[in-house]
Amino acid sequence: MVVSTNSRSVVVLAAGGTGGHVFPARALAEELMTRGLTVVLMTDQRGLKYFEGLDQVERFVIASGAYQSGLKGKILGILGLAKGYFQSHRILSRFKPLAVVGFGGYPSAPPVFAAQHRCIPTVIHEQNAILGLANALLAPRAKRISLSTQDTTGLKPQWAQKCITTGNPVRHDIAALAKKPYPDMTEKLYLTIVGGSQGAKSFATIVPHSVVGLPEELRKRLFVYHQARPDDLDAVKAIYEGSGIETDIRPFFDNMAECIGKSHLLITRSGASTIAELGAAGRPAIFIPFPWNRDNQQFFNAEQVAKHGGGCVIEEKNLTADGLRDKLAGLLENPALLETMARKASLLGITDATKRLTCVISGVIPGGVAGKFLCKGQSKAQQS
Repeated sequence: MVVSTNSRSVVVLAAGGTGGHVFPARALAEELMTRGLTVVLMTDQRGLKYFEGLDQVERFVIASGAYQSGLKGKILGILGLAKGYFQSHRILSRFKPLAVVGFGGYPSAPPVFAAQHRCIPTVIHEQNAILGLANALLAPRAKRISLSTQDTTGLKPQWAQKCITTGNPVRHDIAALAKKPYPDMTEKLYLTIVGGSQGAKSFATIVPHSVVGLPEELRKRLFVYHQARPDDLDAVKAIYEGSGIETDIRPFFDNMAECIGKSHLLITRSGASTIAELGAAGRPAIFIPFPWNRDNQQFFNAEQVAKHGGGCVIEEKNLTADGLRDKLAGLLENPALLETMARKASLLGITDATKRLTCVISGVIPGGVAGKFLCKGQSKAQQS
């Protein structure tokens, strides 16, 4: 697809290639396009698949340099960033965007750096409860820093004036769950287990063993949606076999909004998008944070929810089948507690994060062109 850069107002989105970075970028892209704007995505090869179906968005693969240890790793990282920086300059020169929005991850750094050096307004969005390295490098020259939670750590005091808590954009079908009540628990109990691509073996072994170890009366009432990696699918099915539990076990659920909507409880990792979606939907969870991130960001994400009563956290190093079974039983046998957790989770959810972020972007665009972005009831003076 070729975009006419002479007649269209363009916003460039730059994001790392994981779902946690690209899902909110996609949600923002959909919102911007409804306002008549053209969206261009700059990401790495991994990020392209998350924009499938949005053919209106022109996509570019940008070189980047991930953090690597050792002298050779550092040199390769710097060279990758430099290559991406010059690629970004060429793309920005072609599209002349009104603004560039970075969603974190190393591939977001070259486009945002290049935009800042060309005096194009930039906004960075942090999904996690701890500021990522790429965003920390980009923050000093960003016009605004959009945060998913007001408790985000890693921010310097001098950035306070440009920080705005917008929440983390979520898919429309997930946001719509905020209008639906927490499901009745008098008959079936629905449990969703989602480990994602970083689910690790624990989600294929310890977690299902804990579920089948529940008391028989609970097992008879239980329906489990379990996302399992293709390599683990047969083994997971074998664990549930003969347990009396109804299951739907797949490598991928394309109806995740439906699964979450039916669920009374989830067992899941605690990536930023997951946290945002469960808050928007108002669903409690047992979080098992992915422990091998350099800054342990998933633990901080889950901790923010747990301290407000919307979920609980079990670290991977402390995870056992017996311990998780007892935690599950204690929750599933206590509907009042789960309903309270659901209500507290919903208090953390921000369902209009996409619109909030759009308004932040409009506020950094100089001149009359910002009018295309302006939200109802918000003046240019309020956004500056």
